[in-house]
Amino acid sequence: MPGEAVHGAPTGASRSRPLVRRFAAAFGKQRGHRRWDVFIRATGAVALLGIPTVILFPRLVPLVWLAVVAIPANSPLSPITPTVWEPLVMEAAKYESPIWVTLVALTVYLYMEYLNWHLYSWVLNRQVFTRLKEHRWMRNGIALFARAPFTTVAFFAFTPLPFWAIRIVAIFDMYPLRQFMTATAVGRFPRLLAYAWLGAALRIPTSIIIGFIVGTTAIVVVRRLARGERLLADTVLDHGRELVSEEQLELTSTRVPPTAR
Repeated sequence: MPGEAVHGAPTGASRSRPLVRRFAAAFGKQRGHRRWDVFIRATGAVALLGIPTVILFPRLVPLVWLAVVAIPANSPLSPITPTVWEPLVMEAAKYESPIWVTLVALTVYLYMEYLNWHLYSWVLNRQVFTRLKEHRWMRNGIALFARAPFTTVAFFAFTPLPFWAIRIVAIFDMYPLRQFMTATAVGRFPRLLAYAWLGAALRIPTSIIIGFIVGTTAIVVVRRLARGERLLADTVLDHGRELVSEEQLELTSTRVPPTAR
C-alpha cells in the first residue's frame, strides 16, 4: 500500500546510524602523535563552537577570534612562540571590554591546561619516569610543594616562571586536578586582566604587535636552529618519548640471544 513502509526495509534513521557510528569512530581515533592529535581536535572544537556564536552574535567576533587563536598560542607551537599569547590578549582588548577578554582568555587557557595535564600525566606515569621521581632534587621539590600546593601553583601561574615545571611536580605529588585548575585560574586571572587593561589603555598599533610577535618568533627559531635543536621539541613530552623508545630498545636487546645478534 502507498505510504506504508516495506517490512524489513531500512528506514532513514536506521540508514543514518552506521554513518554516525563511522563518523564517531573516525573522530575518536588517535592520529599521529598524541600531543598534535589533541591540539588539532581542540582547535577544531573551539572553531566549530565559534561559527554559530558569530552568526548569532556578530559583535562577539573579537572574542571568538581570541578563543580560536588562543589554542595555537598555548599548544605544541608554543616552544617557538613564547611571546605570542600576551600580545594577542592586548590586541583583543582594543575591540572588547578588558574583563570579557580576560574571561575568554582564561577559559581557553584552562581548557588547554586541562589537556596538558592529561598529556603530561600520560607521559610521567610511564615506567621509565619512575626514576625521575626518585631523584633527590625531585623529592625535595615535591616536599616543598606539599607545604603550600595551592599557593605555589597560583604563584607560578601569575609569574613568568615556567609553568610546566610546577605541573610536573603537582602530577608527581598526585595533587587533585580540580584544586590545580582552581589555583591556576586564581593566578592567571589577574595576570591576564593586567595585559587586557594595558591593551585597552595603550592601544598599541596592530603593526607593532605583529612585528613584535614575528620578531621574537624568528629569534627563537634561529637560536634553536643554531643549536641544532628541534624547533617544536617539548621539554617533557618529547624527552619522555625518547626515553621510552630507548627503554624498549634496551629490553629488546636483552631478550635476543647472543648467538642471534
